[in-house]
Amino acid sequence: MRIVIAGAGIGGLAAALSLHAAGFEDVTVHETVPEIRPLGVGINLLPHAVRELTELGLGDRLAKIGVATAELAYFNRYGTAIWSEPRGLDAGYAWPQYSVHRGRLQLLLLEAVAERLGPRAVRTG
Repeated sequence: MRIVIAGAGIGGLAAALSLHAAGFEDVTVHETVPEIRPLGVGINLLPHAVRELTELGLGDRLAKIGVATAELAYFNRYGTAIWSEPRGLDAGYAWPQYSVHRGRLQLLLLEAVAERLGPRAVRTG
């Protein structure tokens, strides 16, 4: 079965890796931009997302580009704590929560797709 994925963002690349892990070999990702560059800002990967990426064999790579988040806290403009709660491992999950640059995560996934599905699996332009 031939599978075509529209968009080489985080979702499209993760889908390609998941399909490959499920045994699908003919997976192609099409992206309209001519070059995929690490754009974006910081995002948080919650433990359930980290679990999926870890099961895809990306746990060690993810740990290298992310910061394990132990706590979420809100402060007022004077620096007084309003509310906080533990996150990831500190909240009792089996997987951490990571704060990571969106673009670096996308490049990590792009590299993994090229390694597993081949250099022509992602087509740009």
